[in-house]
Amino acid sequence: MMEKVFETPIYENNLQSVQGVLPFRTDEGHKGSFGRCVVVGGSSRYVGAPEFAAQSAAETLALSGEAAMRSGAGTTVLAVPDFLASALYPVVHYSAIFSLPSREGNIVFDGEAARGLFDKATSAAIGMGMADGDAFSYLSYLLDNTDCKAVLDADGLKCAEKFDDFGGRVVLTPHLGEMSRICGLSVAEIRDNAVEVCKDYAKRKNCVLLLKGHRSYISDGESVYVNSVGNSKLSKGGSGDVLSGIIAGLLAWGTDVFSAARVGAYALGRTAEFSTTNAISHLPDDIMSCLPLVFDELQGIMRL
Repeated sequence: MMEKVFETPIYENNLQSVQGVLPFRTDEGHKGSFGRCVVVGGSSRYVGAPEFAAQSAAETLALSGEAAMRSGAGTTVLAVPDFLASALYPVVHYSAIFSLPSREGNIVFDGEAARGLFDKATSAAIGMGMADGDAFSYLSYLLDNTDCKAVLDADGLKCAEKFDDFGGRVVLTPHLGEMSRICGLSVAEIRDNAVEVCKDYAKRKNCVLLLKGHRSYISDGESVYVNSVGNSKLSKGGSGDVLSGIIAGLLAWGTDVFSAARVGAYALGRTAEFSTTNAISHLPDDIMSCLPLVFDELQGIMRL
C-alpha cells in the first residue's frame, strides 16, 4: 500500500525544534514582569457526592494554576463559581481565588466581574470542569476588551464554533472526541486526516489547534508539528488540565501562541518520560514534579 502523501509539510515537535523558542527571562524580573494567568472553570456538574465533587474540582483547578506557575507565570488567579471557592482554600498554595456568580451550579457572565478578573491579566485558561458555564461570554470579553492570549479547553470547547475568528490569540486543545463535536467529522475521519483537519481548522478560525492524542498535532493554519513525546503515563484524568495550565503559563510571560502550544505539548509528554512513577500509579501530581527537569532541558541546564 502506498504511503499517504500530504501537501502540508509535517515537522517533528521535539527538543531540537522547541529549544530556543521561549522568550528571554531577565534575572532582574519580579512577579509582575512575568504576567498574570487567569484560570476560569468549575461547576456543580458531578452532584452524586457534592463535598467530594467540590474537592475534586478544586484540586483539578489548583493543578492548572500550579502548572501555570511551574511554566513561568508570575501570578495566577483561579476564577470559580461562588459556591466552589471555599473548597479551594485547603488545596491552593500559590494562586489567588476569584469568586464568579453562578446559577444552577454553573458560572454565569457578569461584566463587572469580568473587568475585575481580567484586570492586569496577560493570559487565561477557560473551560476546565465548566459544564454549561458561560465560557463564550468570558472569552468574548477577553478578546474584545483585553490583549490577553488564552487557552480554550474541556467544556469551554463547546462554544468554539460560535467564534468566526479567534484573532490569532487562542489555543484550542481538543482530543479526538471533542474535535468531532466541534467540526462535525467522525472520530475516524479526523484520525485518518489529522494533519489536514488540524491545519484547516486553525486557518479557518485564525487560532492554534493542538489536537491531543498518542500523537498530537499542532498547527497555526500554515505549518503542522507532530508531537510523539510522552507515554501512557499521561492517560489519566487531569493530564489535559495540566497541559492547559502549562500553555497558559507560557502565554502569561510573553511566549507567542504557536510556540506556547508546541512547548506545552512537548513539556507534558517529556514529564512522563522523566517520571519514575510507573504507568499504573502515575498521577497528574507527578507531572508537576517533573516540569522543572523539562525546563532545565529546554534551557540546556544539566543537574548534577
